[in-house]
Amino acid sequence: VGFRVGETYSVYLNDGNGTPQALTGQCRSMRGSLWIEVTASKMGTFVVVPPLNLPFTDVQEGDWFYDYVEYVYANGLMDGTSGTTFEPDANMTRAMVWAILARVDRETATGTNWIEAAREWAMANGVSDGENANGYVTREQLATMLYRYAGEPETDGSGVGVFDDGETVSIWAFDAMSWARNNGVITGVSDEALLPANTATRAQCAAMLM
Repeated sequence: VGFRVGETYSVYLNDGNGTPQALTGQCRSMRGSLWIEVTASKMGTFVVVPPLNLPFTDVQEGDWFYDYVEYVYANGLMDGTSGTTFEPDANMTRAMVWAILARVDRETATGTNWIEAAREWAMANGVSDGENANGYVTREQLATMLYRYAGEPETDGSGVGVFDDGETVSIWAFDAMSWARNNGVITGVSDEALLPANTATRAQCAAMLM
């Protein structure tokens, strides 16, 4: 992200102990670096969100997905479907998710052969089997890819059964959905429905990535 000298930016610190803490920092260098002073007790993973005006006419302040779209756009994880549209309700393909996670991993998955590059990265890193690149990704598939990317951390299997359709979660996705649910990566579409087999929209994907 290119910082502008003199501007103050929001920085979110995730120390793994709950809701990320909001810090601020000012750009003090012509090279565009960000200066943040923290104490040892605030060590963790930093996520920088620069102030910006979203160019998308279909994403407005007040929309439930506004902050998520702002995050993925500012951090170069997701672009718009055009210069002025994000299409938050459009579906994501499996290859699109591979490419996004490759970008998180500082890998290049762009250009004419972006699907093949993303597939190779996903398979090499155990994120996906590389099948059905153009198929729409489901909520449980997306959770599983994120879970694998996170290193398949231990989970106690809870969190899924509170939904009326919790038993419809695929066996291969159960640990991932449990992890995602308990860590706030995914929520139900209502208090009763998790809808694991439904396709994940671009807005839902942005939320899960953030």
